[in-house]
Amino acid sequence: MSMHSPEFEIVPARETNLAVEIVEAKLVNDEYAIKVFLDVYKNTSAHTVRSYKKECLRFLLWLHTRYPAQPFLLPNVTNEDISDYLDFLGNPAPFSADFLKAHGWKHQPFRKALDPESRKHCVTVLNKMFTTLRNIRATGNQPYCLFNPVADAAKINRRNKSPDEEYQSLTPEEWQAILDTIEDLPRENDRDIKHYHRARWIMQLLYRAFLRRDEAASLRMSDFKPSPDGWFLSFIGKGNKPAKIIATSKLMEELGIYRRSLGLPSMPVFGEDNPAIMAVTGGSKGVSDQAIYLICKTIFGMASDRMASVDSAASARLAQATPHWMRHTGITHTMESGVHPRYVQAQARHSSLNVTAAYDHKEQRAWRKAFESVK
Repeated sequence: MSMHSPEFEIVPARETNLAVEIVEAKLVNDEYAIKVFLDVYKNTSAHTVRSYKKECLRFLLWLHTRYPAQPFLLPNVTNEDISDYLDFLGNPAPFSADFLKAHGWKHQPFRKALDPESRKHCVTVLNKMFTTLRNIRATGNQPYCLFNPVADAAKINRRNKSPDEEYQSLTPEEWQAILDTIEDLPRENDRDIKHYHRARWIMQLLYRAFLRRDEAASLRMSDFKPSPDGWFLSFIGKGNKPAKIIATSKLMEELGIYRRSLGLPSMPVFGEDNPAIMAVTGGSKGVSDQAIYLICKTIFGMASDRMASVDSAASARLAQATPHWMRHTGITHTMESGVHPRYVQAQARHSSLNVTAAYDHKEQRAWRKAFESVK
């Protein structure tokens, strides 16, 4: 690690392309530098900010174990540090209780090895952080961080992306196992019934509207809007971008079933502002994206057990599934049903048609079938 020691007072570079202008600030330590970085994303979803904050702070904690006497750690990080940190994430060792307490942590930040996708996410966040800190100028026009040590790892991340890693979708049989699992949930009392209807609505919403879980958690009933041609869904999506998609008749049918279970009219009415997914405790409280994650994982686990004696491969996939797989599954099934790719692209809010095309696996299956036919 080199010995670059920045001056404290900084101002934003005027030529920076940061999404949100950073006001003049004083960097008294690395923690404040991270706060400046997170401020860039303050208008994005709460889930994004929490995720970015966790990655940055636990990386900084690891740096303290490596260079305990260094007053400034982030400006002096090297490529070797990043490589060693990624190795550490694959096999993390617990920190001592005294060390955690000294640095203000109440729990172990790494309870188990991070899977490849989680390590890629870590690289993405740290790459963004160091890019931001290079764009912040210290007194005398000196960047807080002279270079981005994560850039090379980020390039490898992009090169190593594959359709199988990026687009996880379930087969129709696996999707049916999820639906059957939900239908078999107990409905012996009022609370059971609420849990059943909420689980059913969450799965249908993610699958049919191609939503991410943080988008679903922030959705309001008023986001469903009628028109002469049918219903639309308007909301703030990924990257804080306004989105408007078609709310299909099947999606609205599922919404009607859910709303009637809550004692509400089948369709949202003008001025209604309840959350689109309600807490089972009653009132007007919604659910967090983390709650959606746990609800989905519970259903996936039950569906996995259901398939264990029938199809071990399907059971394993269901055990690995996350809520984001519902978005991928909905897009894939829609593509393979024959809907025009440009319509799917618009509904999925993809940046290009090439991204959408990767969800169509018919060609891949035909390719395999052709080769399997060779005697």
